[in-house]
This record gives sequence, C-alpha cells and structure tokens, in this order.
Amino acid sequence: MLDKLERKFGRFAVPHLMRWLVIGMASVYVLYMIRPQLIFYLNFVPSYVAKGQVWRIFTFPFMPPLSNVFLTLLSLFCYYWIGEALERAWGAFRFNLFFLAGWISIMIMLCIFGVSLTDVNTMLDQMSYFYQSMFIALASLYPDTRILLFYFIPMKAKWAGVISLVFIAVEFIQAGLAGRMLILFSFIPYLLYFVPGWIRRLKDRKRRRDFNRSVGQPQNGRVVGRITPVQVPKDQVSQSPAAPAAKPVDRDQRKAFHRCAVCGITELDDPNMTFRYCSQCNGNYEYCERHIHNHVHVK
Repeated sequence: MLDKLERKFGRFAVPHLMRWLVIGMASVYVLYMIRPQLIFYLNFVPSYVAKGQVWRIFTFPFMPPLSNVFLTLLSLFCYYWIGEALERAWGAFRFNLFFLAGWISIMIMLCIFGVSLTDVNTMLDQMSYFYQSMFIALASLYPDTRILLFYFIPMKAKWAGVISLVFIAVEFIQAGLAGRMLILFSFIPYLLYFVPGWIRRLKDRKRRRDFNRSVGQPQNGRVVGRITPVQVPKDQVSQSPAAPAAKPVDRDQRKAFHRCAVCGITELDDPNMTFRYCSQCNGNYEYCERHIHNHVHVK
C-alpha cells in the first residue's frame, strides 16, 4: 500500500523535513526567550481553533522543549539526527507520511480529550512523545547500532529504546487521562509502521517451521516428520534385479531468480512478492518490498 501511495504522491514529499522543523523550533525558542507569552498563541487548543485561530493547526509541531538553552539545543540536535536517519532509511515520502500521521493523531486526541491545563505536555509540548516515538522507531530499525545514552553512555540502540520505553511507561502511570491519551496517540504512527511487519515475520517463521517439519528437518534438536523406511526381506532383495543407486531428490528443483539480501525470501517462497535493487548500496543488492526501505545500506 505504501509503495502505491509513494508512486502516486511521492513527488509532493518534503526532503529533509526534520531540518525545517528544527529550524522552526529554534526560532520559536528564540521568541520564547524574548517574550514568553507568545508561545501560548502557538499551541493547539481546539476551542481557539474553532473561534478562528486556525494557525494553531500548523504551529504546534514547532513547539520546542522549554528548558534551558543547553538542554534545548541538545534536544533539537537529537530530533534532527533521528529525523534524518529515519528519512535515509525510509525515504522522504515515508518519513513525511510518518510525521503527518503523528500530527493528525495528536490533533484528534486533543479534540476528543481536550487540553489539560495542569499537564505541561498536553498544554505546550504536545509533540514531545511523538518525537520520542521517532527514537523508538530508529532503535527498531537499527537495534545493534551503538549510540550514546544520555549523551555519554555507549549502548546498543535496542537497549536505549527499552530504557526510553520504561521512562515513558512511568510517565504514563503518573499522568492523568489527557496525558495518557497523548502518549497512546503519539505512538499510533509507530504501530502502523511496525506492527504489520511483526505480523508478517511471525507468519514467515510459522511457514518455515511448518515446511521444515514437513520435509523432516531438525526442529529444536530432534528430527520431525521423517518417514520410516520399509524393511525388505533379504530373499526378495537377492532375487530382485540390479538397479542403479537412487539419486537424492532435491526438495525443490527450481532455482530462485530473486532473493532478498536481508531475509532471504525468494519468489519461490512468495510468488506475489516484488523485489527491487537499492541504488544507495554499493553493489547489486536486491531486497523484497518489506526491506527495500528498511535495511542498512552496504557501503
């Protein structure tokens, strides 16, 4: 489905989207330092939008973390780095679509549950959890990449993602209804992008397990599905004419023409699967439709 949307609307994608968002957030932070009350005209409040302040629909994604200058600059740098990494992995269109889904999800949440005046995240930093979900998405794509947790602790991305989820879970428990809904709705784009892949991988594992069981390959250290040979009496063997030795039969005589460099799936495994070569990889590396935008480029 995403491939069809990209072919039809890909030309409208904004390249380096996160760069422009970070520039906008930095500009808003400068305005905040000059006149703090101005930021209250930029957040998304459904009742004010209904009264005609429609600019809030477009300005609330530019709300920066309202901390000291050093921490705000670090946060903006992390947003830029994560957004650029996701765009390189998915392409500009898919990253734009991911951001648009988060943008719309949060507006829907705020329209349904309102803005909590006692919760700073739902009042001002309304996109904060969505930006955290971007890091979780990056950790899901490149789990073994080493990053600096808290800017100085080297750690694999998957473990940094787990730690981030633990902190988010604690905030979910401590938050009110609006804060909890903000967290849930902020992760809707992540679920839309990754859950279908998880389901496909589970189906692929089950399919491979069923196939291996049917051909008698080892499963968990034991052989299953093997056919017991029939014992032929010796007198019948001696009276039977000589026959050439049987050649081992290959379980599939056909030869695959396409093969994904990530998961190894071929057109023999799934005749409906499409395969494409990656122009950013150094060499002729072919990927299935599930990994053409989700793989580490070979340099």
